[in-house]
Amino acid sequence: MLEQADVIAQVARAHQDPLAGPLRVGAIPTISPYLMPLILAPLKKEHPQMQLILSEEMTETLLTRLHNHEIDVALLATPTKEPSLESIPLFDEPFWVAFPRKHGFYNKEKITRTDIDKETLLLLSEGHCLAKQAMDVCHISERQSEGEMADLRAASLETLIQLVKAGYGITLIPALALGGSWASGSGIVTHPLNIKNASRRISLVFRSSFPRRAALSAFAEIIRSRLPNTVKLIKR
Repeated sequence: MLEQADVIAQVARAHQDPLAGPLRVGAIPTISPYLMPLILAPLKKEHPQMQLILSEEMTETLLTRLHNHEIDVALLATPTKEPSLESIPLFDEPFWVAFPRKHGFYNKEKITRTDIDKETLLLLSEGHCLAKQAMDVCHISERQSEGEMADLRAASLETLIQLVKAGYGITLIPALALGGSWASGSGIVTHPLNIKNASRRISLVFRSSFPRRAALSAFAEIIRSRLPNTVKLIKR
């Protein structure tokens, strides 16, 4: 009954002003802290009638909440093939390698997969899609990651960065996170990877039945217009 009431309310709103009213957005923790500071003020200025309701959770939880009509759209870094869902690709976000200033990578012009293989690669804890993406980039299997690295997995990107700063290893950082507050005076150096396809695609994922497409398009445009040049926009 809640689902039916939600659909009726959304349809009514779409016929009046599709940009007006709440837009319930979910985002994964490795996107939200770095993307939201770029878009919140512009969104409020350009679309003051849109009421953003933001939540930050893991991918599986966000997909469940989408199906349950608890959120309208999710910012995800993993593709979904579910027939009831659609997506708007926004940008490809390269991975950079992060290491302590006195690390041997400091004077290297190019950092390859072979270089990464020789180091202790620190990962986020299980459930974070960033951990799986980092393993895919470096061709690390789940079995390989169950050794020493398992003892040093972090629950957040910020904690992972602190482990790198303390000299426990290196890690991969998504490009938007390079603008985080940790980057200033942290003693950590970041460098682009010389690895083909070392990136992840960020998309807006929503139910096919969601009627307020204009609101999604407006939200997507705000994101696209505020992205730094460290990411690659997806052509519409």
